[in-house]
Amino acid sequence: MYKQQFDKLDKRFSSYLFWGEEPYYIKKYGQKIAEEIDAAESKMVLYYDEYDFETAKTYLSQASLFGDTNLLIIKRDKAIAKKELQELLAIAQKMDNSYIIYECYSNDGKKIESLFSDKHDAVHVRFFKPYASEAKSELIQLAQKMELDIDGYVIEHLLMLVENNLDIAANELEKLRLIEGRVEPKDLDRLVFAINPLNLEKFYIALIKKEPIHELFAKLIEEEQNETKILLGFLGFVQQLFMFHAHIRLYGSGDSKEVLGYKLPKHIEQQRVQLALRIKKYPQIFMLLQECEYKLKTATHSDKSALLLSYLIKVQALF
Repeated sequence: MYKQQFDKLDKRFSSYLFWGEEPYYIKKYGQKIAEEIDAAESKMVLYYDEYDFETAKTYLSQASLFGDTNLLIIKRDKAIAKKELQELLAIAQKMDNSYIIYECYSNDGKKIESLFSDKHDAVHVRFFKPYASEAKSELIQLAQKMELDIDGYVIEHLLMLVENNLDIAANELEKLRLIEGRVEPKDLDRLVFAINPLNLEKFYIALIKKEPIHELFAKLIEEEQNETKILLGFLGFVQQLFMFHAHIRLYGSGDSKEVLGYKLPKHIEQQRVQLALRIKKYPQIFMLLQECEYKLKTATHSDKSALLLSYLIKVQALF
């Protein structure tokens, strides 16, 4: 199910799967349910490669002698084996004091979502990247909880700096709590790390315009720009262009306020529209970038810079 449907439910389940493209919501809802279950003193959290089936099974199977709750929290970017998961879900359903929260930080959740059904007294929720207006609303609420003095315009500026990445923006709000008094745009420019610094954006534009990129790429690597950061920044850049492209095709308008939920400076807006219309093969580009991301994350001894550059050259051929 989706976030809006889950928000309307008023029922406790024995197992939960939160997964998808938005880590902020996965963490938020995982934490929310964990607080409701209230097992702070007895919960077990297994991060990524820490997961071990026998350990998880033994923990969930513990009987409660003093009213303790067994809450198993699994945080991974991959799906665990279905056979193992079925057994863990069955234990949680059988034991009155045992619960599972599975936070899957990828689309691997699709492989196991069917197991989190009424049959196992379980539920699955998929989270998508929010539109700019939704991200802004979420950050305003978060800022209010933090008692942070910041207005909507500054929130929009923050989102623009981090390419509408809600998870990063929320972390930056924590940093801004150090400021005494009202948060101003100049504070963001001083304290917030922009996801796409100027040199990165120049590189992305050169890539799309089919200009030479080898020297620019070498300069980025010299600046110690991480390969994954370069790739994810470019993926976010192209995703934004696709939003412009789709809006222009549907409504004949490239107004950034309508597309993103906030207004870009005029010259940047015009540049985004021009770049968006240059690109015709968005699906193929996204497939290549996702394939590259997977190989970068799983590569061990390979030359990641060479790997990334080879994929970017393949992508450039599609523009």
